This record gives sequence, structure tokens and C-alpha cells, in this order.
Amino acid sequence: MTPRRGARRWLHRVLRAISVALLLFVGPVSADAAHRIVALAPHIVEILYAIGAGSQVVGAVSFSDYPSEAVHLPRVGGYRGVSVEGAVRLAPTLVIAMDESVTGVSQLEALGIRVEYSYPSSVDGVLEDIVRIGAWVGREPEALRVAAGLRDRLRALRNRRPEPPIRVFYEIWHTPLRTAGGASFISNALELIGAENVFSEIEIDAPRVSPEAVLRAAPQAIIVPGESRDVAEREKAWRVLFEHTPEIIVVEAAHDLLHRPGPRLIDGMEQLQDALVRAAREVGRQ
Repeated sequence: MTPRRGARRWLHRVLRAISVALLLFVGPVSADAAHRIVALAPHIVEILYAIGAGSQVVGAVSFSDYPSEAVHLPRVGGYRGVSVEGAVRLAPTLVIAMDESVTGVSQLEALGIRVEYSYPSSVDGVLEDIVRIGAWVGREPEALRVAAGLRDRLRALRNRRPEPPIRVFYEIWHTPLRTAGGASFISNALELIGAENVFSEIEIDAPRVSPEAVLRAAPQAIIVPGESRDVAEREKAWRVLFEHTPEIIVVEAAHDLLHRPGPRLIDGMEQLQDALVRAAREVGRQ
């Protein structure tokens, strides 16, 4: 046996012993008892609080900043990787992660901790995940009510869609330049508010594109989230690129709403639809 493999086995035995000890300390959990939940993505935290399960959340990851109560939760890593030891120390009975690629999740599952996944690729998928998570944590009636309210707001959004749709480029990131591909929930959200994603035919979440490709795609509007960038500087850069299209629209988007597939995604969609329609009217596009 190599020293590295021996160290891994030793760590696994230690973590299993810690897990068993903590579960014994907490006591047996019946099927009807409230779960102790570790939520490994900000949108999962938001869903749990929205359906009234916030008191069951015992741990979260970085950037889990909404609602305000979530700011004080113990952190066990980031959305792409979890500290196994840190998570086990919280004695969770349920871990909810984005997907199986999250580092450390398979180890938690091997220790006997229940693991479920949530990372919807569409707006309807967000509503479905809210209900699924509600069922996992014993809050299905509350989850159904939340989902129904969001569905009513989606119906209103569809009824307000501009015709024809506004062709848009969505700037996920600026260095390197990335956009929302057709496989992403963001692209689906754009479609539902009456915005046509000029790169929707690229069937991956966040493809890299060149400024020249954006220029050739001829969007009517550029959407710039305010995440870790100066939106005013980004607007200047885009207006330089589109110097022969002075009527180009540049709109700021709320990244904390639109980049998380949770209940507040609908808030972001409403705000973005209003901003796009208002800006389009100002330049005579609608």
C-alpha cells in the first residue's frame, strides 16, 4: 500500500468515527423529525428559507448571503467543494449540493449521510426543485405555495413580453468574455421575459465568445451584471465596440438575483424586463 493510499484510508476511518460519534450525540432521527441540513449553494439556502426551513439549516457555503439570517451560518467550503471534516462536525442528516462533481460530496455519502442535488437548467426547473426540496425536508405544502405564487408572476411576465423580442447579449463574465449559452437557466429566463439570446444555439452553460462574435451577432441590447466589475466602464467598452450602432442599449442586471436558480430569480426577471422595455422605448425600438 502506498503512503498516500494509506493516509486516505486513515482519514476515511477517522471521519467515519467522527460522523458516528456526532450522530450518537445528536441522537437517532426519525422519518418525521426535522433534518439538520447543510446547503452547498446559495440558491439552495434561499429556497430552504423561502419554504420555512431556515431553522433546519446548520451549514452553508461562501456567498450564501440571503436572507440576512444565512450570513451567520457556519461555512463548510464553496459551491464547488466542501470540507468533509467541517461538514461532518455539523452532524447533518441531509446535504443538498449542486451536483455530484462537488468535491467532498461522495465522501459524505460514503459516510452514510443522505445527499441530494439541485441545479435546475430552466425556470420551470427552479419551481420543480422548490417543490422537491420541500418534500425532502418535510415542507411540501409551504413549497407548493411558494411555487404557485412564483408561477403566477411568471404568467404575468409572459403577458408583458415585448413584440418582437429584443435581441440581447448577456455578459456572464468579462475577463475572459463569457455569455449565457442555451443550456443555462439564464438563457431560458431571457426567453421568458421577451429577450432573444443571440448565443442561445450554443448548448453549454457559459461559453467563451469574442467581442467580434458579439458584434457579428448584432444584439440590440447588452446586459451587464454588476458582479465584480465596473458597469460604467463595461458600458464604455461596449459602446466603443458598437461605435457604428449608437442606439445600442446597455442595461445593468442584478447578478445576485439572476445568477441563482432560486425564488429570487423571478425578481431579477421582472426587473430586467422592465429595464429592457424602458430602454428600448427611449431609443425607439419598441
